[in-house]
Amino acid sequence: MGKLVKVILMIFSSVALLIVAAAIIIPLVVDVNDYKWEMEVAARERTGRTLKIEGDLDLSVFPWLGVSTGKILLGNAPGFAEKPFAVIGKADIKVKLLPLFSKKVEVSTIVLKDLEVHLEKNKQGVSNWYDLTAKPAEDQSVASEQQTGDSDSGLAAIEIGGLVVENSKVSWDDQQSGQHIVVKDFNFSSGAVVFNEPIAIKIAFLLENKDPAITEQLSLSTSLVIDETFQKIQLNNFQLDSVTKGESIPGGVFSAQLLSAIAVDLEAQTLALKNLHINSDTIKLTGNISTTQLQTDPHYAGALQIEPFSPKSLMQQLAMSIPETTDKNVLQKLAMSFDLQGTKDSVALEKLTTTLDDTHINGYTHIKQFNQPAITFQLAIDDIDVDRYSAPKQEPEPGKTPVAKVKAAISEATLLPMDTLRTLNINGDLQIAKLKAAKLKMEGVNLNIQAKQGILKTQQTVKRLYQGNYQGRITINAQGKSPSISLHEKMTRVQLEPLLNALQPDSKAKLKGLANITANLNTTGNTMTAIKSGLDGTLNFSLDNGAVRGFNLQKIIDVGRLAIKGKEMQQNYADEQTLFTVIKGTATIKKGLINNPDFFAESSTIEVSGEGTANLVNEALDYKVVAKAKKGGKNVANRPVALKVQGTFSEPSYTVDLSSIESMMTEEEKQKVDKFIDKREKDIDKALGEGTGKAVNKLLKGFF
Repeated sequence: MGKLVKVILMIFSSVALLIVAAAIIIPLVVDVNDYKWEMEVAARERTGRTLKIEGDLDLSVFPWLGVSTGKILLGNAPGFAEKPFAVIGKADIKVKLLPLFSKKVEVSTIVLKDLEVHLEKNKQGVSNWYDLTAKPAEDQSVASEQQTGDSDSGLAAIEIGGLVVENSKVSWDDQQSGQHIVVKDFNFSSGAVVFNEPIAIKIAFLLENKDPAITEQLSLSTSLVIDETFQKIQLNNFQLDSVTKGESIPGGVFSAQLLSAIAVDLEAQTLALKNLHINSDTIKLTGNISTTQLQTDPHYAGALQIEPFSPKSLMQQLAMSIPETTDKNVLQKLAMSFDLQGTKDSVALEKLTTTLDDTHINGYTHIKQFNQPAITFQLAIDDIDVDRYSAPKQEPEPGKTPVAKVKAAISEATLLPMDTLRTLNINGDLQIAKLKAAKLKMEGVNLNIQAKQGILKTQQTVKRLYQGNYQGRITINAQGKSPSISLHEKMTRVQLEPLLNALQPDSKAKLKGLANITANLNTTGNTMTAIKSGLDGTLNFSLDNGAVRGFNLQKIIDVGRLAIKGKEMQQNYADEQTLFTVIKGTATIKKGLINNPDFFAESSTIEVSGEGTANLVNEALDYKVVAKAKKGGKNVANRPVALKVQGTFSEPSYTVDLSSIESMMTEEEKQKVDKFIDKREKDIDKALGEGTGKAVNKLLKGFF
């Protein structure tokens, strides 16, 4: 037994002695530089490229088997620039000798210095590395056979002391697209590469783009963990910093940072980003995202939060055009959070919470088929003033565009984007607790919108609209050349005066009272003029406990009656109106002309009935009504009085026909009336303004 042990020890001693001797003798006897020419020839035969080894080669054997090189150049592909395809300034790689006998590979830190790679694509779309990546068919078959061979012949383990790439450069010149990019000052370093153990990674480089002229400084650090199958990868403490500069960058510079813990499982096809933080000069985003079916049909899910930021500041930073708004203090705050689910052609935002300035929005939205989006949503808004975000009213400058031309341009402007309407696919509900829009204040607004195949339908209700309520339906059919529009509207017990004052704040409303209106309308056209001129339908209206401002019918009759008696009426003319307990009627509309055959109004002392038309196209009024006193005797003043309402919507005129009374008056009574009217002219001027008395004088004399 002792003899056997002695023999074994002698064998191991001999092997060790041989290895030590080889480590000393081989570098002394063999000069690897003598074989540079053979290496260059072999490279040319293998790649078709010229390989030039300018620097010396240093060989080591024990305990590390390796080589260090000086400058090495690999020529470019035929037909491209004469500059080298790749240059290595210095390289160093060593493998520990003894572990190789146990099928273990222990590599020292691999060092590459001053590496340069020049990538090109010519105008025909051929790259200068195509010949290096295209393998001959026989090589592919050999590789396939090797892959299907006995797996036991593989290495038991591999360890790399690290990888260092210093001061390197990669250029990309695409002559087909004109793109030119250079990555320079590239530095890479890693710790010891050991499977299932953290590997410290650091990368930094400067990217230069020619057109547009942009530079981007990037730096990355992380702790990499990878298994021996290269299927499971973890990037812990991942940090990517970017600083982009250039004239095309708003403000000249833009900074961003990404922080996360990233886990990839290629076998399970999963990707997870945990504790995600994306920070820029303006926006900060946090959250978590996970992806399944990564390589086949990616599905992702997560939760994201966007911290409050100023949209206006962001638009300024991005050199975007900032929309003019009526309120200069809007677009100062936007924040958002939501749960995210999606695929390559769909996305769903659940538990959506958004804050825009003073408004809070909650709900969800789904989008499917990005190429032809199908959108569904349900959103609830607490309080929003849309008018704050609308463009300020533009008044024409004096001496420039006349108001009439501006109005004409508005009337002929295209209202609906037909192409967009034809492609819309929407089904959604919107609830707004408080809304101000078009200067109208509303509460309890509900809107359902459906759009598909060029047909848009809406149903809307307002629970509180100036003490009343509203409900309606609108259908727009955009399938044809011009849109056809149908409206079914109902407004119940709405205080008309504040509503009209809100719509036209520059003028006092001429009507007040509780309005009830039902309308069923149809039209065709895509300008305001076309819509008005094509309007057909029916209308029912009533105004309870109301008034018509601008004239007092009872007073006009009373003035005439007293004038006949030679008496004067002591009255303040500053607030003229006619009070009614009810105004009602029905109407048919044809080609924009409203025909009202059964107009009726009633006050405590007067009944008015008649008929007339209102033209929506030119806003002309033409009404004939008859007013009669509800009380009184058979004297001339109590006879029915005919009233004409003409003029326009904005400037109506009222004319009373008292010819029936005039025919009963004596000449003496007529003179009394004229004398009375002349006497009151100055009083009216004093109360209502210069010139008013003359107009009233003329009007009253026209009556009598």
